[in-house]
Amino acid sequence: MTLRPREFKPTEADIQFKVAQQKAAVERMWMIIASILAFLFVVRLLRLTFSLLFLRRPAPTGEFDSTVEKLEKGSSPELVLPGRTGKASWRRIPAAIASGFRIIAFRVQVPLGVGGASFAELFFILGYIATMLALTFTNTMDASYWFFEDRGAHLASCQLPFIVALAGKNNLISLITGIGHEKLNILHRAAARTCLILLWVHALSRAISGLPPSHDFSHGWMRWGAVGLTAFTLLTILSVRFIRNALFEFFLLSHIALVGIFIVGGYLHARAVDYGDYFWPALVVWAFDRVLRTARLIWNNRGRGGTRHEYGSATVELVSSDTIRMTLRRKMNWRPGQHAYVVLPTVSGMPSEAHPFTIASIPQSLHGNDDNVEKDVVFLIRGRTGFTGRLREFASRNGVCRVPAFVDGPYGCPPDLTKFSTCILIAGGSGVSYTLPLLLDLVRRARTGTTHVRRVIFIWAVRESDHLSWISKSLCEASAAARSTSLAVEPTVYITGPTCTIPQIPGTAYDGSSTNSETGEVVDKELPVYSSLKIIHGKPSIRRILQEGVDGSSGPVSVDGACSLSGHCRGTLFAKTSVFCSIWSYVSHNVGVSRTGF
Repeated sequence: MTLRPREFKPTEADIQFKVAQQKAAVERMWMIIASILAFLFVVRLLRLTFSLLFLRRPAPTGEFDSTVEKLEKGSSPELVLPGRTGKASWRRIPAAIASGFRIIAFRVQVPLGVGGASFAELFFILGYIATMLALTFTNTMDASYWFFEDRGAHLASCQLPFIVALAGKNNLISLITGIGHEKLNILHRAAARTCLILLWVHALSRAISGLPPSHDFSHGWMRWGAVGLTAFTLLTILSVRFIRNALFEFFLLSHIALVGIFIVGGYLHARAVDYGDYFWPALVVWAFDRVLRTARLIWNNRGRGGTRHEYGSATVELVSSDTIRMTLRRKMNWRPGQHAYVVLPTVSGMPSEAHPFTIASIPQSLHGNDDNVEKDVVFLIRGRTGFTGRLREFASRNGVCRVPAFVDGPYGCPPDLTKFSTCILIAGGSGVSYTLPLLLDLVRRARTGTTHVRRVIFIWAVRESDHLSWISKSLCEASAAARSTSLAVEPTVYITGPTCTIPQIPGTAYDGSSTNSETGEVVDKELPVYSSLKIIHGKPSIRRILQEGVDGSSGPVSVDGACSLSGHCRGTLFAKTSVFCSIWSYVSHNVGVSRTGF
């Protein structure tokens, strides 16, 4: 880089060139962002259009059921399912490669030391950083400090509304692209860290090239700039994943406080040189999100509900040693797989503290009787540390009780499973909060004839057998409701702990058999089968489950899963297995594998 000494006297042409390049860089940045959003919007429209114009016709129910029955009995190793030729179809190779690409790009995790990211996330993050640095350092007269020292600040400050929008629960970006705020948060962190880099480029280049008397720290606006940059730096350090996960409540409070200090300090610093307008749009975007969240909070928790339930409260019960079931009776609607934010003033460290949990129920009845506009909004919460630990202790002390509670939501963009032929739902522990409502919704849709799904493989792995009580009633009701439809529901529970004492569930039968978790063969008489529910002592073989699900399908397959630690999980084993199943099945059986919901 060329160090232009402070005694360098720029000409009028230099000043005009510098101002023009700063303005052009800001315009190019917003054109790039707008182009990406427009592209994602067009992709969303095309997907919706094709899904409506090219609806897949479901396989005949009788033919499908008889085929699956033969496959389960193992009567014909050369069995060809409906819609398959038994030979490789080279015309399906492009679709197979596309499916494999989606899985590798979006599901395989790259370890980064402080966490992991998919290849697509890394592409967007590194691409964003590279683009911003290119806009900062191009056309700077041999990288002269004088030409880029202020440009970095312009690029950093003008993207603040975009950064705030990426963090908001209610934002136009999710509305345009169909991408949930929880996924946009990854780009929020990338954009914020890029902004920090550009601000330090501005500060260091100014310091190295020498500060004129009019820009030294004897002026208040310069001190405010240093305060704002210090706050932003601390904010970024405290946002590192392992700190965020270990001290979430501290991170949340410090994040809000430091963001406020940064925006105030940055505004007072930039206002002195007539660029304060870069900052107030970010406050408008933030206020827009807060107003909508407050309005939804009031709407969801308005009035009183029924004779036994009261709006503004929830029923809390400890269903196992470390898991709480929380039920709120509300007049609200949501889609299976969505989540909501819960506020428990008497349990939280702060009365306004909100925590997100996946809704473990559906707003409609399995039988389609939706006369009662009040619905049970159910959450299964694993008690760990912080808020969930306090909630577990509260439920342990008080038993089944009611607490003041408010719910904000729903949020998220869950997958549409109705276009698939087979759905494989895999969950571990409290991750069943995500897969259970997907199952219930598919059964409900099968009863109303609004789904193409003909088979659901439901896998749930838990440590202890008493965890079955979490969802045993809902699971048995779903299995019973599905018997009168063309939907085949195959629920299997894997108990991975050292012991397996099966609890008695009313209305179920025990046939004295057990199934081996690797071969699927009946091996002993220790474990019962509750109606169509299989209970297996051992760990599930994900590769075998996926391969059998794909081989037994007459059409595209959806694989959705969640774990108790990270929500909708993105396990590398899932991804590798799905790549294999996807490519092989597309080429040889005309079957696609779509990985959604992870």
